[in-house]
Amino acid sequence: MTTCSLTKTEESKKWPEGIISVKLTMNPYLLVLAEEKAARAGLKLWEYINLALWEKLEEPSKDELLEFASALDVDDIDPKWKIRLKLAARHEVEVREAIKDCEGCNKAESSDSNGDGK
Repeated sequence: MTTCSLTKTEESKKWPEGIISVKLTMNPYLLVLAEEKAARAGLKLWEYINLALWEKLEEPSKDELLEFASALDVDDIDPKWKIRLKLAARHEVEVREAIKDCEGCNKAESSDSNGDGK
């Protein structure tokens, strides 16, 4: 079975998968230059821009990005994508913590089943 991914770069494997659409307003000169350089690099424009932003933000890890997004302060007046981002990130953090807890339980059970009686 193959895995479908939105991004292709090696760097993007360090980020949470992006599924929420965001509207950006950009300087048109920067946009066309980025579009040209993205094509030369064999990337989609949005992926090229994401990579540039990620580098500018000092390459935060996937965990740092998820933790930041899950702790966002959102209001009713915030755009829907920002609210969905917080919910999705919070879900990912909770799933990650549940998996860690489960792995810890499995390790404890396996050490108990070694016949030590401890």
